[in-house]
Amino acid sequence: MEGNTLLPEILSRVMEYLRYDATTLRSALLVNKTWAAEAIRVLWEKPPVAALAAIGEDHRQFYARQVRELIFGGDEDGAEHSNFRNLEFPRLRRITIDYFRPDNGEKLWLGQYIQPSMEDFSFYGAEPAEDILHLLETRCPRLESIVIDFQFEGLTSSRLIKFFDSCKSLTSICLPSNIKNTIDNRLLAYLARHDGLEELELGTFLRYEMLDKIFEGTERPFRDIRYLAVQIESKAVPLLVAGVKSVIGLTLTIEDGRTNPLPQVSSLINLQELHIGYMEQGEWGGTDFLALKSLKNLRRLNISPIFDPIASPTLTDEEFIPVFENMSELQELVFQVQCVLSTAAITSLGERCPQLMICEILGLYDLHGWQSVARPLFPQLQRLELSAAIDGEQGSLSSSLSTRAGTLARLILEHAPKLEELYLHDRDEFSKEVVAAFKKETGNEYNS
Repeated sequence: MEGNTLLPEILSRVMEYLRYDATTLRSALLVNKTWAAEAIRVLWEKPPVAALAAIGEDHRQFYARQVRELIFGGDEDGAEHSNFRNLEFPRLRRITIDYFRPDNGEKLWLGQYIQPSMEDFSFYGAEPAEDILHLLETRCPRLESIVIDFQFEGLTSSRLIKFFDSCKSLTSICLPSNIKNTIDNRLLAYLARHDGLEELELGTFLRYEMLDKIFEGTERPFRDIRYLAVQIESKAVPLLVAGVKSVIGLTLTIEDGRTNPLPQVSSLINLQELHIGYMEQGEWGGTDFLALKSLKNLRRLNISPIFDPIASPTLTDEEFIPVFENMSELQELVFQVQCVLSTAAITSLGERCPQLMICEILGLYDLHGWQSVARPLFPQLQRLELSAAIDGEQGSLSSSLSTRAGTLARLILEHAPKLEELYLHDRDEFSKEVVAAFKKETGNEYNS
């Protein structure tokens, strides 16, 4: 009796273990009806849209009942909305609807997906046939996350405020740039005061005057925010930072190059993720970067240009190396800033950041010095991107270019045994040979 009672639980765990082994799961379908039911549940939790569309209409509803997540990407998937119109998805929790405009000008029927189980709804267009905000607020009491990136009929700031008020469980709101004209001061002020809001992404540019007015009279703006992504003018950054002390993830797209935001964000000592993108070409001093030394909890740091390059001519090893002295948990570093760093800067990352998995830094580096460094420098590194590798033995008459490149590729692998992808973007002859040798050594195929 006890064995019979435990069997469903054990069987469920077996199927969960096989979740990413579709071949074995399909074999499990053939054991008996009990195994088949569990295998179908796992196989159809997140099916490709094309897989569901390929099922005959007479049997499609059976599989639709198992679906917990759907991702509609591109025109082929989008064309299936009308074919799924009469289906029911009682277990559907997450859906992403990519932009799709039917050729005949018809609107999209989406109500079949909006069920009480829905927790995460992402919508990129086109015009819906139904009032999806009304359906979401009346049918989905568990809705936690929403993305709206299409200006559909009836979408106004007032309507969004009413919608957010109705969705009591909502903790994540993303309103990207395609609806930036809907995001006015009233909506921003509402979001700044909204209790329980933990994640917010806005596609409109935040001006200093706008933030100053919104924060006026608000004692603790964005009090519960943990992750924030905004586009902002540089002089407004200090005002924003003062209002988001609880944030652990921050993405800033800086509109101008008048002021560097790094010294301001350095006061957010709880940050675990920091992404800063610069829309304008600019230069900043090395000491600006040194300000990030206080962010000891960072897991991810990304500083990159959106369009034109950014430079810091005075940033050298002296400012770069100390920033990472206490960032032992750093897992990802993307630093696309033109500056003058030596191989010692790269080496210091390995010595101080043992969890580093992704490293992308501009510059030309002679990595032959790693021959005298204890292995491995980067025990967890999976992707390394540099501008180029310098052929430190270029004048040698005893070895060919390909031989020297192979030696360096093997040295890199000794220091980064888990490395899956190596990119040397300048594509000079030596760098191309190093990447080719790396691919040969590892057997890894990727676009380099």
